[in-house]
Amino acid sequence: MANNYVYILDGKAYVNLTNKCHNACSFCIRATGDDVAGTPLWLDKEPTTDEVIAQFNALMPQSNEVVFCGFGEPTENLETLKACAKRFKEMGYSTRLNTNGLGSLVNGKDIIPDLKDIDVVSVSLNQCDADKYFEVTRSAFGRSAFAAVVDFARKCKAAGLNTVFTAVDTIGPNDVDACKALCEELKIPLRVRKYVADNYESSK
Repeated sequence: MANNYVYILDGKAYVNLTNKCHNACSFCIRATGDDVAGTPLWLDKEPTTDEVIAQFNALMPQSNEVVFCGFGEPTENLETLKACAKRFKEMGYSTRLNTNGLGSLVNGKDIIPDLKDIDVVSVSLNQCDADKYFEVTRSAFGRSAFAAVVDFARKCKAAGLNTVFTAVDTIGPNDVDACKALCEELKIPLRVRKYVADNYESSK
């Protein structure tokens, strides 16, 4: 198996640190495919920091931003995430974490201090309340996961991290509106993403 730890979309580098995830979202492309835009992302082993940097350097992405987002939840491989973010910051890149917001539950501690080298934290809100969130995500943490996601984003914002929520438009306009109302209350921006079957639509 080819372990693709770094892949390029529209010139931007994405880092694939793990295939582990405590959610099993109904819209997740892992259930229907093995790749994003033709790059296989299932791993037979998680990378070291040096392996990530080596693949990154070989690909020479055009963008000045590195995004931690692959076929799993990046905070499930927290130590490598921390080390890679530090290295990329030292190299002059900005960093973004795409996360389900459950990293503190997964790691059994508040992980926000570990994200000091992350510039933007993009949290998948997915739904507007605990029952609907569980229906969509089928989280291993049950209905308590929703409160943990909201609390994680709130704490990220309080820590001074540039924090945004995302939701996929498949939840329907009424639930999208409810998500918007929640985000306005929390004073955290919401980006509604169009569902794309392979999770990729070129911006070019």
